[in-house]
Amino acid sequence: MRYLSRKKVYQKVEATKNAKKLYIFCEGKETEIRYFKYFQGLSSNIDIIPIPNVDGQSDPLKLKQNAELLFFGNEVTSPKFSISEEYQDEIWFVIDTDRWNEGDKINQLKIFCTSKNILAKQWLVAQSNPSFELWLYYHFYKVKPENTTVEQHASFKQFVDAAIKGGFDSRSMPIEIENAIASSKANFQIKDGQPNLYSTEVFYLGEVILPFVKVQIDKAREMMTNAEAL
Repeated sequence: MRYLSRKKVYQKVEATKNAKKLYIFCEGKETEIRYFKYFQGLSSNIDIIPIPNVDGQSDPLKLKQNAELLFFGNEVTSPKFSISEEYQDEIWFVIDTDRWNEGDKINQLKIFCTSKNILAKQWLVAQSNPSFELWLYYHFYKVKPENTTVEQHASFKQFVDAAIKGGFDSRSMPIEIENAIASSKANFQIKDGQPNLYSTEVFYLGEVILPFVKVQIDKAREMMTNAEAL
């Protein structure tokens, strides 16, 4: 399929005051941020706010500390954000397994989120094993990667870049989010509270986003199909 950039197919809209807010704390400053920004302004009913790490401090506990500062403040800093139970706002931490499965950091983050979910489930974790790039892979593939193929590359990111022709382009390819949800969900396995290798929990977050943007995405796919036919 010939993918059209987001600018060619979508008109940006402003979120309303009572829109649901998704605050997404990301390990990186580029890949995850670019991906989630694709969905910004597609619907007036959801406000997607991806938040990068601060000064390269990307481990789960550093992301937690940044969230605490932004939502609760401290003795010198006032909170920057607030979370509404009425509008069902959510705070997500999008994290990798490959770097942080030591020192119990992932589990500590999940315990922290559970402690905040007394009245409603608003603090959530989406963990990928090994990394966020697995979620990108499932936009185009229905089955898990083969270990022998992955091991031919220096990193999982390089494997995904090779598996997706031209690499994953966040200006257009997030339009395949519905495929990514279905494929990653079908291949999802969990053990001892953490996803198995080549499993990702990002589909849970995708399932929150999709209903708000599905109409726009379906229209964009129709435009792309028509462009292919020309």
